[in-house]
Amino acid sequence: MPRAYRSRSPVASGLWAALLLVACLQAPATAQDLTADLALDPAVRAGRLDNGLTYFIRPNARPARRVLLRLAVKAGSVDEADDQRGLAHMLEHMAFNGSAHFAPGELVTYLESVGSRFGPHVNAYTSFDETVYMLDLPADRAEAVTRGVEALSDFAYGATLAEAEIDRERGVVIEEWRGRLGAGARLQGAQMAALFGESRYSDRIPIGTPESLRTFTPERLRDFYRDHYRADRMAVIVVGDVDPDTMERLVRTHFSGAPGPGPTARPAFDLPSHRETRVASLGDPEVQGTSVAVVHKRPLRPLRTLQDYRAALVQSLVQQMINDRFAEIARRPDAPFIGAGAGMQTLGRTVEAFTMSARVEDGGASRGLSALAEELARARTHGFGEAELDRARRALLATYERSFNERATTESDGLASELVRYYLTGEAAPGIAAEYDLARRFLPAVTPADTAGQLQDLTRDDNRVVLATAPEK
Repeated sequence: MPRAYRSRSPVASGLWAALLLVACLQAPATAQDLTADLALDPAVRAGRLDNGLTYFIRPNARPARRVLLRLAVKAGSVDEADDQRGLAHMLEHMAFNGSAHFAPGELVTYLESVGSRFGPHVNAYTSFDETVYMLDLPADRAEAVTRGVEALSDFAYGATLAEAEIDRERGVVIEEWRGRLGAGARLQGAQMAALFGESRYSDRIPIGTPESLRTFTPERLRDFYRDHYRADRMAVIVVGDVDPDTMERLVRTHFSGAPGPGPTARPAFDLPSHRETRVASLGDPEVQGTSVAVVHKRPLRPLRTLQDYRAALVQSLVQQMINDRFAEIARRPDAPFIGAGAGMQTLGRTVEAFTMSARVEDGGASRGLSALAEELARARTHGFGEAELDRARRALLATYERSFNERATTESDGLASELVRYYLTGEAAPGIAAEYDLARRFLPAVTPADTAGQLQDLTRDDNRVVLATAPEK
Protein backbone atom coordinates (compact mmCIF):
# COMPACT_ATOMS: atom_id res chain seq x y z
CA MET A 1 0.00 0.00 0.00
CA PRO A 2 1.49 3.36 -0.89
CA ARG A 3 -0.35 5.23 1.84
CA ALA A 4 1.42 6.16 5.06
CA TYR A 5 -1.06 8.71 6.28
CA ARG A 6 -0.96 8.49 10.05
CA SER A 7 1.25 6.96 12.66
CA ARG A 8 -0.77 5.27 15.42
CA SER A 9 2.09 4.26 17.62
CA PRO A 10 2.74 6.06 20.89
CA VAL A 11 4.20 9.50 20.35
CA ALA A 12 7.18 8.77 22.59
CA SER A 13 8.38 6.11 20.17
CA GLY A 14 8.09 8.14 16.98
CA LEU A 15 8.14 11.85 17.68
CA TRP A 16 10.99 12.71 15.37
CA ALA A 17 9.97 10.54 12.44
CA ALA A 18 8.85 12.45 9.37
CA LEU A 19 6.15 10.34 7.80
CA LEU A 20 5.29 10.79 4.13
CA LEU A 21 1.55 10.76 3.50
CA VAL A 22 0.56 9.00 0.32
CA ALA A 23 -3.16 9.13 -0.50
CA CYS A 24 -5.21 10.32 -3.37
CA LEU A 25 -8.23 12.13 -4.59
CA GLN A 26 -9.19 15.33 -6.24
CA ALA A 27 -11.98 14.92 -8.71
CA PRO A 28 -14.43 16.88 -10.77
CA ALA A 29 -17.18 14.99 -8.95
CA THR A 30 -20.46 15.99 -7.40
CA ALA A 31 -20.77 16.86 -3.71
CA GLN A 32 -22.79 13.68 -3.21
CA ASP A 33 -19.97 11.60 -4.72
CA LEU A 34 -17.39 13.15 -2.42
CA THR A 35 -19.36 12.35 0.72
CA ALA A 36 -19.64 8.67 -0.13
CA ASP A 37 -17.79 6.24 2.10
CA LEU A 38 -14.83 4.37 0.69
CA ALA A 39 -15.66 0.67 0.53
CA LEU A 40 -13.42 -1.87 2.22
CA ASP A 41 -11.06 -3.79 -0.07
CA PRO A 42 -13.23 -6.47 -1.76
CA ALA A 43 -10.47 -9.02 -1.15
CA VAL A 44 -11.28 -8.82 2.59
CA ARG A 45 -14.04 -10.88 4.14
CA ALA A 46 -15.49 -8.92 7.05
CA GLY A 47 -18.12 -9.92 9.58
CA ARG A 48 -19.43 -9.44 13.08
CA LEU A 49 -20.47 -12.05 15.62
CA ASP A 50 -23.65 -11.76 17.66
CA ASN A 51 -21.62 -10.63 20.69
CA GLY A 52 -20.23 -7.67 18.71
CA LEU A 53 -16.76 -8.99 17.87
CA THR A 54 -15.52 -7.96 14.40
CA TYR A 55 -13.37 -10.10 12.13
CA PHE A 56 -11.46 -9.56 8.89
CA ILE A 57 -10.03 -12.36 6.74
CA ARG A 58 -7.75 -11.57 3.81
CA PRO A 59 -6.16 -14.37 1.74
CA ASN A 60 -2.60 -13.57 0.66
CA ALA A 61 0.12 -15.92 -0.53
CA ARG A 62 3.20 -13.95 0.50
CA PRO A 63 4.88 -15.42 2.33
CA ALA A 64 3.62 -18.80 1.18
CA ARG A 65 2.33 -21.26 3.78
CA ARG A 66 2.18 -18.62 6.54
CA VAL A 67 -0.77 -17.02 8.32
CA LEU A 68 -0.75 -13.87 10.46
CA LEU A 69 -3.26 -13.66 13.31
CA ARG A 70 -3.99 -10.40 15.10
CA LEU A 71 -6.23 -9.50 18.01
CA ALA A 72 -6.82 -5.75 18.17
CA VAL A 73 -8.34 -4.50 21.43
CA LYS A 74 -9.64 -0.99 21.97
CA ALA A 75 -8.17 -0.82 25.46
CA GLY A 76 -4.96 0.85 26.55
CA SER A 77 -3.40 2.81 29.35
CA VAL A 78 -5.87 5.72 29.12
CA ASP A 79 -8.58 3.29 30.23
CA GLU A 80 -6.81 2.63 33.54
CA ALA A 81 -8.12 3.96 36.85
CA ASP A 82 -5.72 5.78 39.16
CA ASP A 83 -4.88 2.55 40.99
CA GLN A 84 -4.47 0.59 37.74
CA ARG A 85 -1.62 2.50 36.11
CA GLY A 86 0.45 0.09 34.07
CA LEU A 87 -2.14 -2.69 34.20
CA ALA A 88 -3.10 -2.57 30.51
CA HIS A 89 0.52 -3.45 29.75
CA MET A 90 0.67 -5.94 32.64
CA LEU A 91 -2.39 -7.70 31.24
CA GLU A 92 -0.66 -8.01 27.87
CA HIS A 93 2.18 -9.85 29.65
CA MET A 94 -0.18 -12.04 31.62
CA ALA A 95 -2.04 -13.19 28.52
CA PHE A 96 0.99 -15.39 27.76
CA ASN A 97 1.17 -16.79 31.32
CA GLY A 98 -1.70 -19.18 31.69
CA SER A 99 -5.09 -19.41 30.01
CA ALA A 100 -8.01 -21.70 29.28
CA HIS A 101 -6.10 -23.72 26.66
CA PHE A 102 -2.48 -23.26 27.79
CA ALA A 103 -0.95 -23.77 31.22
CA PRO A 104 1.64 -21.20 32.39
CA GLY A 105 4.72 -21.44 30.15
CA GLU A 106 3.03 -23.80 27.70
CA LEU A 107 1.97 -21.34 24.99
CA VAL A 108 5.40 -20.02 24.06
CA THR A 109 6.84 -23.55 24.22
CA TYR A 110 4.16 -24.82 21.84
CA LEU A 111 4.56 -21.95 19.40
CA GLU A 112 8.32 -22.45 19.32
CA SER A 113 7.76 -26.14 18.59
CA VAL A 114 5.99 -25.19 15.34
CA GLY A 115 8.70 -22.72 14.35
CA SER A 116 7.22 -19.47 15.70
CA ARG A 117 9.77 -17.66 17.85
CA PHE A 118 8.91 -15.12 20.53
CA GLY A 119 9.77 -11.70 19.14
CA PRO A 120 9.63 -11.99 15.35
CA HIS A 121 6.58 -14.32 15.20
CA VAL A 122 4.92 -14.00 18.62
CA ASN A 123 4.52 -10.57 20.13
CA ALA A 124 2.20 -7.87 21.44
CA TYR A 125 2.19 -4.18 22.29
CA THR A 126 0.23 -1.84 24.52
CA SER A 127 -0.15 1.87 23.83
CA PHE A 128 -2.30 4.66 25.20
CA ASP A 129 -5.40 3.61 23.26
CA GLU A 130 -5.02 -0.01 22.18
CA THR A 131 -3.46 -3.40 22.78
CA VAL A 132 -2.58 -5.66 19.84
CA TYR A 133 -1.53 -9.32 19.97
CA MET A 134 0.35 -10.83 17.01
CA LEU A 135 0.98 -14.44 15.98
CA ASP A 136 2.77 -15.60 12.80
CA LEU A 137 2.17 -19.32 12.20
CA PRO A 138 2.70 -22.06 9.59
CA ALA A 139 -0.51 -22.14 7.53
CA ASP A 140 0.12 -25.64 6.20
CA ARG A 141 -0.18 -27.20 9.67
CA ALA A 142 -3.88 -27.33 10.52
CA GLU A 143 -3.29 -28.06 14.20
CA ALA A 144 -0.96 -25.07 14.55
CA VAL A 145 -3.55 -22.76 12.98
CA THR A 146 -6.30 -24.06 15.26
CA ARG A 147 -4.10 -23.76 18.33
CA GLY A 148 -3.15 -20.24 17.27
CA VAL A 149 -6.80 -19.20 17.08
CA GLU A 150 -7.34 -20.82 20.50
CA ALA A 151 -4.46 -18.75 21.88
CA LEU A 152 -5.91 -15.59 20.37
CA SER A 153 -9.30 -16.34 21.93
CA ASP A 154 -7.58 -16.91 25.27
CA PHE A 155 -6.01 -13.46 25.01
CA ALA A 156 -9.50 -12.08 24.46
CA TYR A 157 -11.34 -13.75 27.32
CA GLY A 158 -9.53 -16.84 28.61
CA ALA A 159 -6.53 -15.56 30.59
CA THR A 160 -6.51 -17.18 34.04
CA LEU A 161 -4.63 -14.36 35.83
CA ALA A 162 -3.51 -16.61 38.68
CA GLU A 163 -2.13 -14.71 41.66
CA ALA A 164 1.15 -16.65 41.73
CA GLU A 165 1.79 -15.91 38.05
CA ILE A 166 0.88 -12.23 38.54
CA ASP A 167 3.41 -11.91 41.37
CA ARG A 168 6.11 -13.54 39.23
CA GLU A 169 5.40 -11.20 36.34
CA ARG A 170 5.51 -8.06 38.51
CA GLY A 171 9.28 -8.34 38.68
CA VAL A 172 9.57 -8.78 34.91
CA VAL A 173 7.56 -5.64 34.19
CA ILE A 174 9.35 -3.61 36.88
CA GLU A 175 12.67 -4.63 35.30
CA GLU A 176 11.29 -3.50 31.95
CA TRP A 177 10.45 -0.15 33.56
CA ARG A 178 14.00 0.09 34.96
CA GLY A 179 15.45 -0.76 31.55
CA ARG A 180 13.75 2.29 30.10
CA LEU A 181 15.38 4.65 32.59
CA GLY A 182 17.64 6.84 30.53
CA ALA A 183 17.67 10.09 28.65
CA GLY A 184 14.40 9.33 26.91
CA ALA A 185 12.54 8.65 30.14
CA ARG A 186 14.03 11.70 31.86
CA LEU A 187 12.94 13.98 29.02
CA GLN A 188 9.59 12.32 28.49
CA GLY A 189 7.66 14.12 31.23
CA ALA A 190 8.36 17.62 29.93
CA GLN A 191 7.72 16.59 26.34
CA MET A 192 4.42 14.94 27.27
CA ALA A 193 3.32 18.00 29.23
CA ALA A 194 4.02 20.22 26.23
CA LEU A 195 2.27 17.95 23.74
CA PHE A 196 -0.66 16.66 25.78
CA GLY A 197 -1.16 19.39 28.38
CA GLU A 198 -3.41 18.58 31.30
CA SER A 199 -4.97 15.55 29.70
CA ARG A 200 -5.27 11.93 30.76
CA TYR A 201 -2.49 10.98 28.33
CA SER A 202 0.09 12.89 30.35
CA ASP A 203 -0.70 10.74 33.39
CA ARG A 204 -1.03 7.34 31.72
CA ILE A 205 2.33 6.28 30.31
CA PRO A 206 1.72 2.65 29.26
CA ILE A 207 4.60 1.18 31.30
CA GLY A 208 2.96 2.55 34.46
CA THR A 209 4.69 3.52 37.68
CA PRO A 210 6.85 1.30 39.92
CA GLU A 211 4.58 2.09 42.86
CA SER A 212 1.48 0.89 41.05
CA LEU A 213 3.24 -2.19 39.65
CA ARG A 214 4.45 -3.20 43.10
CA THR A 215 1.20 -2.63 44.96
CA PHE A 216 -1.75 -3.38 42.65
CA THR A 217 -3.99 -6.23 43.73
CA PRO A 218 -4.73 -9.15 41.39
CA GLU A 219 -8.40 -8.26 41.61
CA ARG A 220 -7.76 -4.83 40.05
CA LEU A 221 -6.02 -6.52 37.11
CA ARG A 222 -9.00 -8.84 36.72
CA ASP A 223 -11.29 -5.81 36.89
CA PHE A 224 -9.47 -4.19 33.97
CA TYR A 225 -9.72 -7.41 31.95
CA ARG A 226 -13.44 -7.79 32.67
CA ASP A 227 -14.31 -4.14 32.07
CA HIS A 228 -12.35 -3.45 28.89
CA TYR A 229 -11.82 -6.72 27.00
CA ARG A 230 -15.34 -6.87 25.61
CA ALA A 231 -16.31 -8.37 22.26
CA ASP A 232 -17.55 -5.07 20.85
CA ARG A 233 -14.08 -3.58 21.48
CA MET A 234 -12.12 -6.35 19.77
CA ALA A 235 -11.35 -7.50 16.25
CA VAL A 236 -9.68 -10.62 14.89
CA ILE A 237 -7.57 -10.09 11.77
CA VAL A 238 -6.43 -13.06 9.68
CA VAL A 239 -4.12 -12.53 6.70
CA GLY A 240 -2.22 -15.22 4.89
CA ASP A 241 -2.14 -18.35 2.77
CA VAL A 242 -5.42 -19.72 4.11
CA ASP A 243 -8.92 -20.77 3.11
CA PRO A 244 -11.36 -18.00 4.19
CA ASP A 245 -14.20 -20.43 4.92
CA THR A 246 -12.02 -22.48 7.26
CA MET A 247 -10.75 -19.42 9.08
CA GLU A 248 -14.22 -17.95 9.45
CA ARG A 249 -15.46 -21.19 11.04
CA LEU A 250 -12.52 -21.15 13.47
CA VAL A 251 -13.19 -17.53 14.45
CA ARG A 252 -16.88 -18.19 15.01
CA THR A 253 -16.17 -21.34 17.02
CA HIS A 254 -13.58 -19.80 19.34
CA PHE A 255 -14.81 -16.22 19.74
CA SER A 256 -18.58 -16.54 20.04
CA GLY A 257 -18.14 -17.00 23.78
CA ALA A 258 -16.41 -13.66 24.34
CA PRO A 259 -18.38 -11.37 26.69
CA GLY A 260 -20.56 -8.85 24.89
CA PRO A 261 -20.76 -5.08 25.28
CA GLY A 262 -20.24 -3.53 28.69
CA PRO A 263 -22.75 -1.32 30.49
CA THR A 264 -21.18 1.97 29.36
CA ALA A 265 -19.60 3.31 26.18
CA ARG A 266 -15.87 3.91 26.08
CA PRO A 267 -15.07 7.58 26.71
CA ALA A 268 -12.78 9.63 24.47
CA PHE A 269 -10.18 11.65 26.33
CA ASP A 270 -9.60 14.96 24.58
CA LEU A 271 -6.46 17.09 24.55
CA PRO A 272 -7.13 20.65 25.72
CA SER A 273 -6.45 23.31 23.11
CA HIS A 274 -4.12 26.25 23.80
CA ARG A 275 -3.62 29.60 22.11
CA GLU A 276 -0.05 30.09 23.32
CA THR A 277 3.01 28.34 21.89
CA ARG A 278 4.40 25.84 24.36
CA VAL A 279 8.17 25.40 24.48
CA ALA A 280 10.14 22.52 25.98
CA SER A 281 13.92 22.96 25.67
CA LEU A 282 15.65 20.08 27.39
CA GLY A 283 19.18 18.88 27.99
CA ASP A 284 20.62 15.59 29.25
CA PRO A 285 24.16 14.19 29.38
CA GLU A 286 23.08 11.00 27.61
CA VAL A 287 21.31 12.65 24.66
CA GLN A 288 23.05 11.78 21.42
CA GLY A 289 22.91 14.88 19.25
CA THR A 290 20.66 17.92 19.08
CA SER A 291 17.15 17.82 17.64
CA VAL A 292 14.44 20.43 17.21
CA ALA A 293 10.81 20.17 16.20
CA VAL A 294 7.79 22.38 15.64
CA VAL A 295 4.46 20.63 16.18
CA HIS A 296 1.20 22.10 14.87
CA LYS A 297 -1.83 20.35 16.37
CA ARG A 298 -5.40 20.31 15.10
CA PRO A 299 -8.54 18.14 15.52
CA LEU A 300 -8.14 14.73 13.95
CA ARG A 301 -9.48 14.59 10.40
CA PRO A 302 -11.05 11.24 9.50
CA LEU A 303 -10.08 9.25 6.43
CA ARG A 304 -13.31 7.50 5.55
CA THR A 305 -14.94 9.22 2.57
CA LEU A 306 -13.93 10.41 -0.87
CA GLN A 307 -13.88 13.96 0.45
CA ASP A 308 -11.52 12.92 3.25
CA TYR A 309 -9.34 11.19 0.69
CA ARG A 310 -9.21 14.29 -1.45
CA ALA A 311 -7.92 16.33 1.49
CA ALA A 312 -5.41 13.59 2.30
CA LEU A 313 -4.02 13.74 -1.22
CA VAL A 314 -3.47 17.48 -1.05
CA GLN A 315 -1.85 17.06 2.34
CA SER A 316 0.45 14.40 0.91
CA LEU A 317 1.63 16.73 -1.83
CA VAL A 318 2.26 19.53 0.69
CA GLN A 319 4.43 17.24 2.78
CA GLN A 320 6.32 16.02 -0.27
CA MET A 321 7.11 19.55 -1.41
CA ILE A 322 8.16 20.71 2.06
CA ASN A 323 10.42 17.68 2.39
CA ASP A 324 11.94 18.33 -1.03
CA ARG A 325 12.75 21.88 0.06
CA PHE A 326 14.32 20.66 3.29
CA ALA A 327 16.44 18.15 1.37
CA GLU A 328 17.68 20.91 -0.92
CA ILE A 329 18.62 23.11 2.06
CA ALA A 330 20.45 20.21 3.75
CA ARG A 331 22.71 19.84 0.68
CA ARG A 332 24.08 23.37 1.03
CA PRO A 333 27.65 23.71 2.36
CA ASP A 334 26.46 25.95 5.21
CA ALA A 335 23.20 24.09 5.86
CA PRO A 336 21.45 25.02 9.13
CA PHE A 337 20.58 21.38 9.79
CA ILE A 338 21.98 17.93 9.05
CA GLY A 339 18.59 16.72 7.90
CA ALA A 340 14.97 17.74 8.27
CA GLY A 341 11.54 16.39 7.49
CA ALA A 342 7.83 17.02 7.82
CA GLY A 343 5.05 14.54 8.48
CA MET A 344 1.82 13.74 10.28
CA GLN A 345 1.29 11.95 13.57
CA THR A 346 -1.67 11.38 15.86
CA LEU A 347 -1.87 12.38 19.51
CA GLY A 348 -4.53 10.31 21.21
CA ARG A 349 -7.77 9.61 19.38
CA THR A 350 -8.91 13.18 18.76
CA VAL A 351 -5.86 15.20 17.66
CA GLU A 352 -3.37 15.01 14.82
CA ALA A 353 -0.22 17.04 14.30
CA PHE A 354 1.88 18.31 11.42
CA THR A 355 5.45 18.09 12.67
CA MET A 356 8.59 19.63 11.19
CA SER A 357 11.74 18.25 12.80
CA ALA A 358 15.46 18.60 12.21
CA ARG A 359 18.72 17.13 13.41
CA VAL A 360 21.28 19.90 13.88
CA GLU A 361 24.86 20.30 14.95
CA ASP A 362 25.37 20.68 18.69
CA GLY A 363 24.89 24.33 19.55
CA GLY A 364 22.80 24.88 16.43
CA ALA A 365 19.29 24.52 17.83
CA SER A 366 18.33 28.17 17.38
CA ARG A 367 19.66 28.28 13.85
CA GLY A 368 17.86 25.05 12.96
CA LEU A 369 14.56 26.26 14.36
CA SER A 370 14.93 29.54 12.51
CA ALA A 371 15.52 27.68 9.25
CA LEU A 372 12.36 25.58 9.74
CA ALA A 373 10.34 28.70 10.56
CA GLU A 374 11.72 30.69 7.62
CA GLU A 375 10.98 27.95 5.11
CA LEU A 376 7.48 27.53 6.48
CA ALA A 377 6.87 31.28 6.32
CA ARG A 378 8.08 31.35 2.71
CA ALA A 379 5.72 28.54 1.75
CA ARG A 380 2.80 30.11 3.60
CA THR A 381 3.40 33.50 1.96
CA HIS A 382 4.15 32.41 -1.59
CA GLY A 383 2.68 28.93 -1.81
CA PHE A 384 4.03 26.33 -4.22
CA GLY A 385 4.78 26.75 -7.90
CA GLU A 386 3.17 24.74 -10.67
CA ALA A 387 6.44 23.07 -11.65
CA GLU A 388 7.14 22.12 -8.02
CA LEU A 389 3.64 20.72 -7.67
CA ASP A 390 3.93 18.78 -10.91
CA ARG A 391 7.11 17.04 -9.71
CA ALA A 392 5.40 16.04 -6.47
CA ARG A 393 2.29 14.90 -8.33
CA ARG A 394 4.32 12.71 -10.72
CA ALA A 395 6.31 11.21 -7.85
CA LEU A 396 3.13 10.37 -5.96
CA LEU A 397 1.51 8.78 -8.98
CA ALA A 398 4.66 6.75 -9.61
CA THR A 399 4.43 5.41 -6.07
CA TYR A 400 0.88 4.27 -6.70
CA GLU A 401 1.80 2.71 -10.02
CA ARG A 402 4.68 0.79 -8.49
CA SER A 403 2.49 -0.50 -5.64
CA PHE A 404 -0.23 -1.53 -8.07
CA ASN A 405 2.19 -3.32 -10.40
CA GLU A 406 3.75 -5.16 -7.45
CA ARG A 407 0.42 -6.00 -5.78
CA ALA A 408 0.89 -9.75 -6.32
CA THR A 409 4.02 -9.59 -4.15
CA THR A 410 2.50 -7.59 -1.29
CA GLU A 411 3.54 -9.08 2.04
CA SER A 412 0.90 -10.16 4.54
CA ASP A 413 2.39 -8.08 7.35
CA GLY A 414 1.53 -4.79 5.64
CA LEU A 415 -2.00 -5.95 4.85
CA ALA A 416 -2.55 -7.06 8.44
CA SER A 417 -1.32 -3.73 9.79
CA GLU A 418 -3.66 -1.89 7.44
CA LEU A 419 -6.66 -3.87 8.72
CA VAL A 420 -5.62 -3.25 12.33
CA ARG A 421 -5.64 0.50 11.60
CA TYR A 422 -8.96 0.19 9.79
CA TYR A 423 -10.53 -1.31 12.90
CA LEU A 424 -8.84 0.82 15.54
CA THR A 425 -9.02 4.21 13.82
CA GLY A 426 -11.49 3.89 10.96
CA GLU A 427 -8.78 4.74 8.42
CA ALA A 428 -10.08 3.67 4.99
CA ALA A 429 -8.62 0.53 3.40
CA PRO A 430 -10.13 0.31 -0.09
CA GLY A 431 -7.28 -1.72 -1.63
CA ILE A 432 -4.51 -0.74 -4.01
CA ALA A 433 -6.58 -1.31 -7.17
CA ALA A 434 -9.18 1.25 -6.06
CA GLU A 435 -6.52 3.68 -4.83
CA TYR A 436 -4.52 3.52 -8.04
CA ASP A 437 -7.64 4.13 -10.10
CA LEU A 438 -8.51 7.18 -7.99
CA ALA A 439 -4.96 8.49 -8.24
CA ARG A 440 -4.92 8.30 -12.03
CA ARG A 441 -8.31 9.94 -12.31
CA PHE A 442 -7.98 12.73 -9.78
CA LEU A 443 -4.38 13.71 -9.10
CA PRO A 444 -4.12 15.99 -12.16
CA ALA A 445 -6.87 18.26 -10.76
CA VAL A 446 -4.91 19.35 -7.65
CA THR A 447 -3.91 23.02 -7.97
CA PRO A 448 -1.35 25.26 -6.26
CA ALA A 449 -4.28 26.98 -4.53
CA ASP A 450 -5.34 23.64 -3.05
CA THR A 451 -1.91 23.00 -1.57
CA ALA A 452 -1.55 26.55 -0.28
CA GLY A 453 -4.88 26.30 1.51
CA GLN A 454 -3.96 22.94 3.02
CA LEU A 455 -0.65 24.32 4.32
CA GLN A 456 -2.43 27.25 5.98
CA ASP A 457 -4.81 24.84 7.71
CA LEU A 458 -1.97 22.57 8.84
CA THR A 459 0.17 25.31 10.34
CA ARG A 460 -2.06 27.70 12.24
CA ASP A 461 -0.54 29.72 15.05
CA ASP A 462 -2.57 28.20 17.89
CA ASN A 463 -1.95 24.76 19.41
CA ARG A 464 1.74 24.96 18.52
CA VAL A 465 4.54 23.22 20.43
CA VAL A 466 8.30 23.75 20.02
CA LEU A 467 10.60 21.00 21.27
CA ALA A 468 14.38 20.94 21.50
CA THR A 469 16.73 18.36 23.01
CA ALA A 470 20.50 18.61 23.27
CA PRO A 471 23.45 17.03 25.11
CA GLU A 472 24.10 18.64 28.46
CA LYS A 473 27.81 19.35 28.76
